[in-house]
Amino acid sequence: MTARREVLQLALGGAALLAGCSSRRAEKRTDRIRLWVAPNEAEEGFWKIAVARWNGQGRGLPVSFTTIPTAGASEDTVLSALVAGTEPDLSTNIFSGFAVQLAALGQVENLAAMPGYAELVARRDMGAIVPGWTQSGQVCALPIYSSPTLLWWRTDLLEKHGFSAPPRTYDEVYAFCERYGVARSRYGMQVISGRGWADRWFDFISFYYAASNGAPYLEGGHALYDNAAGLQAAGFIDRMFRRGWTALDFDAEEPLVSGLAAGAVRGPWDVERFAKIYPETLARIAAGPIVSQTAGQGAGATFSDSKGVVIFKSSRVAREAFEFLSWVLGEEELNLLWLQRTGLSPARGDLLENPRFADYYRGNQIAQAYAEHVASAKPPALSEHTIDIQKIMTAKLVEPLMTGQRTPREALAEAAAATDQMLRVRA
Repeated sequence: MTARREVLQLALGGAALLAGCSSRRAEKRTDRIRLWVAPNEAEEGFWKIAVARWNGQGRGLPVSFTTIPTAGASEDTVLSALVAGTEPDLSTNIFSGFAVQLAALGQVENLAAMPGYAELVARRDMGAIVPGWTQSGQVCALPIYSSPTLLWWRTDLLEKHGFSAPPRTYDEVYAFCERYGVARSRYGMQVISGRGWADRWFDFISFYYAASNGAPYLEGGHALYDNAAGLQAAGFIDRMFRRGWTALDFDAEEPLVSGLAAGAVRGPWDVERFAKIYPETLARIAAGPIVSQTAGQGAGATFSDSKGVVIFKSSRVAREAFEFLSWVLGEEELNLLWLQRTGLSPARGDLLENPRFADYYRGNQIAQAYAEHVASAKPPALSEHTIDIQKIMTAKLVEPLMTGQRTPREALAEAAAATDQMLRVRA
């Protein structure tokens, strides 16, 4: 089967050939910077203010923006725009794997080579974060925000069963489940987030990062997760299912509300959802770390559902676009505005030390917990084959563990081998 990248390369090559016969690409504007932003009300509201301030202060080339024009996946919209030659100068809402795919297609700038890049990283305190977005010395997307995954626990249910704080280790989870679980009707925690490829970020990959202290699960064309950390994470999943302490499916309801489960992996975006729909439950939630075999000091590693921004190589105002981007990401006042508008932590390591953000976090324990983990949270593997890799994780690792068809060691070996084979074919 022809790889998706080859199809896109052919399409993009054809678009370039057509552009040589017309003035369509030659007509790209140089009088303004065109920006696409995520299609949601909170982020759109932030960019409306940021762009208005930039334009009003006359800081550089004017900026115009619109939400990514999509009714489905924004990735498909971006790729279609690249083929049609209608892409903007820069676009937000890009996850790291998609950024690598765009780089492999030769469609985005290396932001690390832009003038002022090092100064921006230092000013925004991103030194611990950008390595997760760097491949072979290149940075094809800069993270705007970082959304670590944490375990939400019902504090009332923990306290009722003898726990004064969220569990931090597998053994503490097992001990709680022994007290709380009731066969086929009440479970200690929701372990598996779902059957879709993206759900692996919120179960196995989160558990793997916690077990490995943030070590990568993929490097180049080789899967790394068939190792000691992977065995710990897979063993935890397996034991939870074999002992009946979690269920195959929680889709019918929100388990934390009903108490069907006392714990579940959740992201910071769930705070707003619970505040609107389940405020009484949110008042009884404490956010704890993703559990691992042993509890270390400080914030442990976890997965970060982060999105970044790219500058397209077709832009005739790439440097001007980076100047605008540097201003937005580097201004503490705008970082605070982003936090207030979206509830998503800016991708910076000083959120709890910087007095600019003190009032926001004061008295908000859940927000503090997420902020504590921003620097130690890791983005998805830098691979253009993210979807295929995680489909293999689902079919060869997670589902066999859920059903007991494979031991953790067998499932890890089969999934890693299938991943390596797929990557060899796609190379």
